[in-house]
Amino acid sequence: MKARNLAALLICLLFAGSAAAQAEIESGNYGSLNIAIDDKGVLTGHFREGTGDDGKGNPRFVCSFFVRGQRTDEGRFEIKTWHPEFSDEVIDGEVTASETDGRKGLTMRLDGEHGGCWNVAPVLKEPEGVEFDLIKALNSTSVRMIASPKAYFHASANAGAKQRAFVVKNDSVSVLRVKGDWAEVVFSGDAGKETRGWMPISSFYKIEP
Repeated sequence: MKARNLAALLICLLFAGSAAAQAEIESGNYGSLNIAIDDKGVLTGHFREGTGDDGKGNPRFVCSFFVRGQRTDEGRFEIKTWHPEFSDEVIDGEVTASETDGRKGLTMRLDGEHGGCWNVAPVLKEPEGVEFDLIKALNSTSVRMIASPKAYFHASANAGAKQRAFVVKNDSVSVLRVKGDWAEVVFSGDAGKETRGWMPISSFYKIEP
């Protein structure tokens, strides 16, 4: 009887361990949401989604905010969200791992609603939140939003290695590594197109409100 109990306990522990492993959130692109988690369990991210047409080919309404949080003992992330241009408007929330039909993902829920989000992504504040599927995993350590009007990619961590490609203010990039005052980044564009290169860290907003 004792042997059977011990075997059952081991099976339960193995199952729990497997479930916990499956519940890990991965750094990467989740469609409208970019997420990165560093080795200290700090999560950073950026959500951006638009709807409508302003007559110039741009979304009429845009929901955009930065995400920062810390992993709790339960494995979820308690987060704070804000837009860097309105850093006094901070909304709390949480991010938890999810998996549907073998597809890894996460669920994000907010305690309120940012400006511009009411007709773009109102369900973010609902009790069940919104589930996002992982589109592409990235070996990124943080997500940063662009503060400069234009931030150019560089072939190396050198001002003289400037390239033609650039991102604009309020876009976001995933940071792969940092070298002095430079960061190697990847930008995930439409249709899965990626642009990689180096940028000065001074191009980014700070990561605290």
